[in-house]
Amino acid sequence: MLKNTFVLVFLSISGLLLTGCSEKEEIIPNDKFVAIYLDLIKAQDTVGTSTMFVKPALEGILKKHGVTKAFYDKTVDFYMRNPKEFKEFMLEVDAEVSEMQVDTLKKQ
Repeated sequence: MLKNTFVLVFLSISGLLLTGCSEKEEIIPNDKFVAIYLDLIKAQDTVGTSTMFVKPALEGILKKHGVTKAFYDKTVDFYMRNPKEFKEFMLEVDAEVSEMQVDTLKKQ
């Protein structure tokens, strides 16, 4: 009887752990987060990197994209804990910045 209880508890815990590990954390969709990040880069290029200026700019950017500060912070935290995903994200940002530079040069 004790052995059956142990097996049942073990299977239950294993199932919970596997289910928990397989669920994807809810974060801002990648394409939207790239757009937010690019807007933030543009804002910092305009107002500088002082928190006094960047904080209001970030608030406006998040409002523009319909994202709460809490959801933004959760997404940033996710990328800080997942370097592989962060690297992939930054490669996408880099590609978008390169494309913007090409477009700017074409306009000149």
